[in-house]
Formats: sequence, C-alpha cells, structure tokens
Amino acid sequence: MLLYPEDVDCRLNWPLGRAERLARRKCLPHVVLPDGSIRFCWSEIEPLLRHVAATTDESEVTRC
Repeated sequence: MLLYPEDVDCRLNWPLGRAERLARRKCLPHVVLPDGSIRFCWSEIEPLLRHVAATTDESEVTRC
C-alpha cells in the first residue's frame, strides 16, 4: 500500500511537506507516479527509523 506524503508526515509527527521535500532531495525512498506525484511505501521507511531510549542519567540531560 502506498502512502501520501501527508500520511508519512503525520506518522512521524513532521511538519506538512517534509516527507515530500526529503523525497525530492533523494533522502527518503519513494515512488514517482506517472503524473509526477510522490508516494511512499511504509515498509521502506520504517527500517530507517531508529529507537532512542530515554535516559535517566542527569549528566546526559541537556538543560535549556
């Protein structure tokens, strides 16, 4: 199943338009349809994500 760029933005909590911009820069795997629109396959994007565990070590916490 192919996703619209807005769907990827929503899943990753990105501002609207980021997935499409990254695809056009060839930084995110995508499919270009004959009409020029971009779609994404979640199974190609999901492996690019990296889980970062929360830390409780105060020395690693950055204060603003």
